[in-house]
Amino acid sequence: MDQPPESSADRRERRQLHAATKQVVFREINEKLEGLNASFSEIIPLGDFVCECADLTCIERIEMTVAEYEQLRAHPTRFAVCHGHVSPDAERVVEKRSGYTIVEKLGAGSEYAARFDPRASD
Repeated sequence: MDQPPESSADRRERRQLHAATKQVVFREINEKLEGLNASFSEIIPLGDFVCECADLTCIERIEMTVAEYEQLRAHPTRFAVCHGHVSPDAERVVEKRSGYTIVEKLGAGSEYAARFDPRASD
């Protein structure tokens, strides 16, 4: 039996979820990097974090302080991405900072990111 064609809203939701899935994984990596960066913060104030964009092949780094990372993590639907790595279908730009852009997930991706926030149970 043939399935009905996918609507544009369904395609948008699928793209939002796909982007959020990848970004949640890199947020988990950055959570572990935060501890390492914090231990060196008096010697090296800018820590290395990974870009949290939706590109599965991206391995670029972002420099920020632990305090900046904590500000970002105060919002479970926000992620730090390299400039130009924004997925307009899945997120909106919140702020551009030196070296990176803060984005906020939209729609289904926002719900997914909040649900899989490792700090939600803290």
